[in-house]
Amino acid sequence: MIKKHQIGLFINTAASGAPTWTRIKKSTELTISMNPETEDVDYIADESPTTELTQYKPAISQPLKMIKDEADFEAIWPRFYDLKTGEEAKMDVLVVFIFDKDGTGATAKYKAWKTSALVAFNELNGVDSELSFDINFGGTIERGTCTLTGTAPDYTPTFAAAADSTDGE
Repeated sequence: MIKKHQIGLFINTAASGAPTWTRIKKSTELTISMNPETEDVDYIADESPTTELTQYKPAISQPLKMIKDEADFEAIWPRFYDLKTGEEAKMDVLVVFIFDKDGTGATAKYKAWKTSALVAFNELNGVDSELSFDINFGGTIERGTCTLTGTAPDYTPTFAAAADSTDGE
């Protein structure tokens, strides 16, 4: 059975240059909604239309616990406070599937997705100490691998795009 800690969600907190990946750790949920998009095609040889899958539009809804001085909260809070919109509401996101790897030890390579995502805030719940937001994946998801340094849960990922990372095949 794959456990929740074996899927790492990271956000790039660097203002520019090389990414600084900060792991979302103090959330109480990690569900990647795939949001499949389909279309009905009425093929001439078929009696009835066929539903075809055209694409996915992944998104993650995050209820983040508001813990002062915790790296994930400190990275997200200013975006909420400043009411970021447009291009300023986007940030790079990395999902590392820590359960799916090639190799062992320090040279292990874990399957990963990297994308630019729109971060849209839903609510700040002072009673439950949660700041909820949606991470809506951008147009292209780079597929690749990550090496991880450090110790769980404070890994530092290094992403490498696959040679054919966006073809979906």
